[in-house]
Amino acid sequence: MDDVAEGMAPASVIFGRWTLHGDGRLTGACADIQLPPKECQVLRLLLASAGVLVTKDHLLERAWPSGEVAEESLTRCIYSLRKHLRDDKGFIKTIYGRGYRFTCPVDVACVADRVPATSPMVHVCSTCGQVSRWES
Repeated sequence: MDDVAEGMAPASVIFGRWTLHGDGRLTGACADIQLPPKECQVLRLLLASAGVLVTKDHLLERAWPSGEVAEESLTRCIYSLRKHLRDDKGFIKTIYGRGYRFTCPVDVACVADRVPATSPMVHVCSTCGQVSRWES
């Protein structure tokens, strides 16, 4: 999920009825939404967490690297993401006082011209959080 740092467009990520595309578009459930950059970054960080708690501090450091941001900005960002996800807003679980956990299985879409055919795919069990990897 750190493709942006490597100068590449991020891969599309599939979760539930949704797809987060490399260009920041969130599609699915009869929606096509261009996410603002911070919302897209926070969602990608949560998706990459494989169901593990992501602390507020980590999200603030990664999405707002300049450091001059209030925790309220993150809270508003999470609120907005849940609003976009509609009936699936429960995919983002609040761990009060600590951070957030993404609870839906996540798959990284394999793009033939961008990712080699042997790249690993990832699936996270929403019940137990176990990560399964396999070659495509």
